[in-house]
Amino acid sequence: MHTYPADSPAAISRLLALAMIVDGDISPSEVRAMHKAEFLRQVKVDDETFDHTLRELCEDLLGTAANRCAGIVDIDPVMLDGLLREVHDPLLQICLFKTMADIVHADDRIDGRELTLVRHAARSWFGGERADSNGPAERKAD
Repeated sequence: MHTYPADSPAAISRLLALAMIVDGDISPSEVRAMHKAEFLRQVKVDDETFDHTLRELCEDLLGTAANRCAGIVDIDPVMLDGLLREVHDPLLQICLFKTMADIVHADDRIDGRELTLVRHAARSWFGGERADSNGPAERKAD
């Protein structure tokens, strides 16, 4: 799996692309939903970056697929954790999460794989303690 610098346009693009392809179908309404996200221009996600990252994501997923002939690619939770960890900035996480939710909802049906993706992102970014941060038990008194 390709790795990208934290909070980079490629890291952001990959998660948006994953939101589009996780159900096995990219609909025009999902692409429109992504293009409506104002923050993408601010973080320098353009069509060329997105297209390149989408292609790399598809290659990576096909390369790790257990049964390519079936056309189904399972996304390992550990791999997904790694992809989500490439976005560190809390404001960026919020904007990206909203856009991912808009994408999966754009075709007026939410597939179970899409739901799993957005729930996993919500837990990773917003829920509970994170292994890489100091939780309440680890904080030192002032």
